[in-house]
Amino acid sequence: MTPLPRCAAGLLVLILVGATALSGPAAASQEICTDCLQVRVGPPTVVRGPFPDELDATFTAIRLPDGTMRGFSANGATYAIDGASISDMGGPRRAVLQPGEPGSISDCGRWLTSALRDGDRVIGLVHQERDCDYAKGRTGKSMAIASSTDNGLTWTAPQTIITGTDGLQPDRITGEGDCSMVDGADGYLYVYCLRNSDWKTIAVRAPLGDLTDWRKFYQGVWSEPGLGGEATAIGFFGPAAGYLRQPGWLATVTTDPWFGGVRLSFSADKVSFVDLDEPLLTIDGSDWNRPAASDLIAYATLVNPDNGSNSVEQDFVLSYIYVPPGEGFESRYLVQQDVSLTITDAPVAVQVGMALTRWADADGRIYVSSTGPLTGDRLAFQRDTTVAYMLTRPPVGVASVKIDECSSSWLGHLDQIVAEAGSCEAGDYVRERTAGWLYADEQTGTVPVYRCNAEPAQSHFVSSTADCEGLGSMEFVLGYGMAP
Repeated sequence: MTPLPRCAAGLLVLILVGATALSGPAAASQEICTDCLQVRVGPPTVVRGPFPDELDATFTAIRLPDGTMRGFSANGATYAIDGASISDMGGPRRAVLQPGEPGSISDCGRWLTSALRDGDRVIGLVHQERDCDYAKGRTGKSMAIASSTDNGLTWTAPQTIITGTDGLQPDRITGEGDCSMVDGADGYLYVYCLRNSDWKTIAVRAPLGDLTDWRKFYQGVWSEPGLGGEATAIGFFGPAAGYLRQPGWLATVTTDPWFGGVRLSFSADKVSFVDLDEPLLTIDGSDWNRPAASDLIAYATLVNPDNGSNSVEQDFVLSYIYVPPGEGFESRYLVQQDVSLTITDAPVAVQVGMALTRWADADGRIYVSSTGPLTGDRLAFQRDTTVAYMLTRPPVGVASVKIDECSSSWLGHLDQIVAEAGSCEAGDYVRERTAGWLYADEQTGTVPVYRCNAEPAQSHFVSSTADCEGLGSMEFVLGYGMAP
């Protein structure tokens, strides 16, 4: 079995105990009408990977003076990757942060988790680990701040700003870490962390003008010191945060198997959160013991496509680390999906739609259909069209059909299909993941989703027209999805 990534080891425990950590403060953000939010999630794009020795933290990036982008990936060491855009991150890497000296607070590694511009400098938030024995599940986590004046190629020595109240222990993960940093647009930088003593989220902040004065949110006020101070748990919202410039909300995103997918939460006051009722993405599980039957989505975060920061508009990028079903951590990919959020005047019947995409090989003969990322021998497939948007959970009071993604190579080539849940094995296909849900009957604003067969290649795909757009012959209608 592949060992857990070093930074991620504690998140396995978070998943195992998540059901006890789902509640937030009693005073929720009442002014946010989550029922009035409509979200559309675009097709997934693999932008980096597979890698066995990086992609172990949230992705962060900065825009360079020449208009190109510099992204950062980490696993013990932190690497810089340059590209034309945040989706152009497949190039070579160069190390910009290394583990600290033996016996230091970062002797097991330094992971850059957030990079924010402040005038001529870049402020970096650095996850640190020490005293690690990952085979025994032991490490001590803390957070530090560093800065760079050459766009993240060299950094000042990280200064520790956040530590837990628990000390090092021989057989467990301790401390506070896995944090992200957000400019709250109110003169403060906010940091959201995973506290390993109870696997809940805590909040810490500092004035942008004085990054030595970090204070934890405790009993209603920002009073406790970042180093060793107490903190009030604000719930299980995940440490990955971003700021929605309009309407001025802080947002967190986390993979939550009890919620059934990737959960998006909002706060108007930066400490009291409410959840979007439907997942952004559907998952079957969140198993960190790899390989596993389900795929793994981890370290999800919000990214501004224009400058790489986590201060975003209502159109932003969801970025995460992905491990395919049946694969270990040697098969880690960086995946990005465009997200569009609309605030409506009244509640909407369905909040989230997830793109059901048709992909084609280089010859345009073999087609596959999927809501999930294409990896491995499917990386070369190109996006053809979005056929419909699928639901990320069954609608209340309306008949629906759960759809799975299945694959087979019995025809001598890849044949990936979407089919009614439970029917993959009957057709000698291997089930890969849940694709989502379709309405069983036509609804206002929906389109039919037909399953088609491209001949003579014998490649199944989906279409919203009964003639399969001239690409093949129609077999039957799977259900009805929201119109793209």
